[in-house]
Formats: sequence, structure tokens, C-alpha cells
Amino acid sequence: MLALARLASLALFALSLFTFVHAASPAARRAATNAERLARGLAPARPKRLYNPSRANVARSAPSGLPGSTQTGRLGIYPAGTSPSLRKRDGTLGFMGPYGLVPPGSSEVWTYTFSEPASSDTLLELNHAGTPYRLAGVAIRTGPQVTLGPGNTVYLELQNVRSHTDAGTVTPVYVYDTYAIGYAQTTIFSIDQSTGKLTVHWVNPDGTVAQQYIILAGTNIYVTGDVSALQAQLGAAQLNPIDIFFDVPDS
Repeated sequence: MLALARLASLALFALSLFTFVHAASPAARRAATNAERLARGLAPARPKRLYNPSRANVARSAPSGLPGSTQTGRLGIYPAGTSPSLRKRDGTLGFMGPYGLVPPGSSEVWTYTFSEPASSDTLLELNHAGTPYRLAGVAIRTGPQVTLGPGNTVYLELQNVRSHTDAGTVTPVYVYDTYAIGYAQTTIFSIDQSTGKLTVHWVNPDGTVAQQYIILAGTNIYVTGDVSALQAQLGAAQLNPIDIFFDVPDS
């Protein structure tokens, strides 16, 4: 009987020792929750995924909301070809301001709003929040017959105006405004609902829409149907193809 009691005590001791060793093992410590670890007097477990500041720096594109909902954000300027999913806010060239490009952190960065369309193909207007101004394509030093396309020397500047034109209009409106002088169309933008990338769709007098390129020269943002023709017009100016993304603020 005494031998049996000693055997039972030895078995309990071995079981306790095994439990202690298992609990102290690295695998068990990693598997335990931090609450369990603290209850055992252990330090919290090392995070499986360490904080990476670059993740918080990823620019967020316009969310896909319900049609008719209002979206608010800034227009980020990036080198052409920037991957929508990998772009970082510290990789931006700047943001749209009252006269064109302004550097990140500037108090002159403008915030724009638009009404969420039913599809990415719908043309929309970008309004400067809280003011009567909106972004427009403005043809300067030209008449009202503004045609963009290959071999055409006419070009636009992206500027802010108080006038309005409907989507698909072939007749621009003449503006003589604080930030712009020339012939303007305003409802000419589309924004990809999945990436936030903005494209420009100036309508020619015959109703056609040519492929249009967005170019940065200094702080001015141009739209052209022929980059070589634009270079000939601007002379020695350094032309930089860019992409524009509608970036929403972090919530």
C-alpha cells in the first residue's frame, strides 16, 4: 500500500514537472494569450507583426460609397505610372492648390468634393469644399473652338473657376476669374472607384474625346493630346508626365 502511494506521488510529480516545462517552452509562451501570460507572471508576447510606419503612410483612394454620397479628399500628384496600391503619401510630388501644384504640408492644399457616381465612367465635377470654386480644364490664349488631339498645339491648364459646364458639352464657357482666364469645361473628370485615379475628358467641338495626357511643368498642371506639341509650345520647360489620385484623409 505504501509502495502504491509512493508511485502515485511520483506520477503526480512527473505530471507537474511536464506541465511546468511545457508552459515555459517558447512554443507554449507564443501560443498563450497575453492575458494568460500575465496571469503566469510572464511578459507579453512579442507581436507577430511589428509596426511599420510605411503602412500608415499608404495613401487611401476614394472609397466606393453609395451613388449620390459625397466624397471629400485631396488631389495627390504622383509620377506617371505610380502603382495605385503601393503609392505612399511621402512619394507624392504635391497636391492641387489654388493655382496648381503645392508641396505636401502646405496650408494651400485644397480639399475637393464630388458626388459619388453610379460607375467610374460617369463624368463628374470636383468642387472646392466650402467655396464656389471647382476644378476645370482651361484653354488659354485660344478661341472658343478648342480641340485636343494628336498634332494639335492647343492645351489646357487645370485651374479653379466659379463657372460650370454640363457633362458632354462641346462649348466651353469663357472665364475671367481669380485663378483662371480662358475657355473652360468643368464636368470633365472621372475617378476610378477602386483606385481613385483621375482622368480628364475634354470634349472637342465635334463631340469627340481624344486621349489626354496630364503633364507637370514647374507648378503648372497641363492637359494635352500631344506631348511633343506641348513641348514645342512651352519651349525649354521640363515636362513631367503625372498621375492624379483622389486621396481621402485617414479616418
